[in-house]
Amino acid sequence: MAAAWLLGLTAPAYAAQTGPAVAVVRQFQDTLIAVMKVGKSLGFEGRYGRLMPVVRRSHNVAYIAELTLGPYWGRLTVAQRQAFVHAFTELTVATYAAQFRRYSGQAFHRIASEKVAQGDVLVETDIATRGRKDATIDYLLAPTGGHWQIVNIVANGVSDLALKRAQYTAIIHRKGFPALLAALRGKVVQLSHGTVKG
Repeated sequence: MAAAWLLGLTAPAYAAQTGPAVAVVRQFQDTLIAVMKVGKSLGFEGRYGRLMPVVRRSHNVAYIAELTLGPYWGRLTVAQRQAFVHAFTELTVATYAAQFRRYSGQAFHRIASEKVAQGDVLVETDIATRGRKDATIDYLLAPTGGHWQIVNIVANGVSDLALKRAQYTAIIHRKGFPALLAALRGKVVQLSHGTVKG
């Protein structure tokens, strides 16, 4: 709560400002843990099926997809945009299903939350296995249609949005949009077969 004092907010006011966004992150992380606990019996397809509706609800995937392509987004047709959002959504869920596949005592812990630029909320968390910290995972959430959704994730200081934007725009620049779409679809297949971890 140190950030709250730096902002000159009392704890109740601070919680009221960030609480709904924190709840979205907590529910998403709780689902990840629940899926991990039965991950082996579910298999990849089972985990994927459990996570798809949760990711759609907690992540603004269409907006993230648009930001990921940067200036190339405006050059795509409506059909191309729809195809990309669909492939991007499938890859996002497949990555979670591959990464969070088995439970070994992991737990998420919230470190802090604060309002940032443009009224967005940053929720800082970490994941630990039996008390030993594995990674810091921070979530940036923005209000969308009356509720909060994740628009970026920063793991150990690395922005997932920035990383994907660099990768995807490089593919479009070198090989074109069809090649990017094929690359995303190909990685989903690899994740489903366990040949890559995400």
